[in-house]
Amino acid sequence: MALPIIISVGMGKVVYDMWQSDKYEKKARNINYEAFSIVESAARKSREEYAKTTQTLLKLANRKKGIMNGSLPKFLDVYQKIIRINFQEVDSSAQDRALVLRENSLRGIDQMISVSGVSMSDKEIVGTFLFSWEYGGLSGAVKKEAKINLDLAYTRSDEADVIARQYETAQIALKGIGDKAESFLKLLAQMNLLFLKSIQHTDKIIDSNGFDRQNYSTDDKKALMSCINFAQAIKDILEAPLFEADGKVSRQANRALAVGDEYIKKFQRVS
Repeated sequence: MALPIIISVGMGKVVYDMWQSDKYEKKARNINYEAFSIVESAARKSREEYAKTTQTLLKLANRKKGIMNGSLPKFLDVYQKIIRINFQEVDSSAQDRALVLRENSLRGIDQMISVSGVSMSDKEIVGTFLFSWEYGGLSGAVKKEAKINLDLAYTRSDEADVIARQYETAQIALKGIGDKAESFLKLLAQMNLLFLKSIQHTDKIIDSNGFDRQNYSTDDKKALMSCINFAQAIKDILEAPLFEADGKVSRQANRALAVGDEYIKKFQRVS
């Protein structure tokens, strides 16, 4: 009599153990699914921000390249006319002799024009015109995105939370980069528009007055000086790397933004 009972109890234990095992397995699967969902959601948002930021950076790099390849040669054509005017003669005033671009700035503009004419891939364009080192990724904040190990998230939800926070941190860093790039895009668009107007205005003044400095009024000379100063300012902005090697926005970039904003305000006040 005892044997069937023992067997029955034994079978019940086996069934119970199997039921418990199945329950634990389902719970583990649920935890893994939740962990995967947490990480996948964070990763998706990070990828979307990455794609958006990449496009903004490429747009900014192409804008810089376009100014170097378009506006700067137009300025040099006009500048060749400015230096033909006899402002540099010994009997000229100090103000007249100041109507010249610094030699190192002239060389820098020539180099920019030369580099901008080289055929490049999108990656090379971004690296050349936005970074101060050979391009290898968007920033230090997101350089490891492809190396984050999602497998860790499949076993423990606490690890999934850690990885998700890494993605969220990368997303915030990417947004900061994108926002700064957008600021540069707007600044360069405004600067380039005013620069081209200044070049055109200077060209008309020279065509009207010729190459004898005696024909130039004080306002004419101010217009020529403004064009030269504009070229210097935009050259400084164009050559400032947007990022340092660690992915942070460079001090030169922040300074260029401030100088550019001030220059636009100053130009608009006198216009």
